[in-house]
Amino acid sequence: MSIGPAHSTPQQFAENTESAADLSFVPVTSSEQVAAVAALAHEIWYEFYVPLIGRAQVDYMVQKFQNAPAIRAQIDQGYEYFLVRRTAAGGPASDIGYCAVQQQPGRGLFLSKFYLLHAARGAGTGRRCMEFIEGLARQRELSLLWLTVNKGNPSVQAYQRLGFRIAAELVMDIGGGFVMDDYRMEKTLAS
Repeated sequence: MSIGPAHSTPQQFAENTESAADLSFVPVTSSEQVAAVAALAHEIWYEFYVPLIGRAQVDYMVQKFQNAPAIRAQIDQGYEYFLVRRTAAGGPASDIGYCAVQQQPGRGLFLSKFYLLHAARGAGTGRRCMEFIEGLARQRELSLLWLTVNKGNPSVQAYQRLGFRIAAELVMDIGGGFVMDDYRMEKTLAS
């Protein structure tokens, strides 16, 4: 994978990491792109998380954290969102997921959001997305990538296979009578 020079912008970096295979990572900047992320969030959250945390909590979290105004507010607070786009051979491009990161004080990059449509899971797409995210961190000379994930999410094992370790157990009150019962997972990045 080609990683742009340390001074490249997220747009240039995303363009440089397009694979000949079919994935690209499109920085989310426009209202249309924010709306596309919100639509993906709605579809993914209701498909994946209802069995894991229940419909009421999914309703609450989508309404509070995964809608267009919330996503725009996060972008305004320094979160960087990327649409994960797949282009079929000779066919049109389609958005199959999204991720969001935020650089933290010190040497860390917080992977705040990483979601793929059901049909995009299990075919190496997640690994390629993580390579892109790790590339962003390395480009910025950051040494730690971290995320939070529900303790019952099967993705815990996928993250472990990608080199993350459980660093802490977290129970966070998110309002509305709900908590997030998560692991904080970390991966140290070699320079």
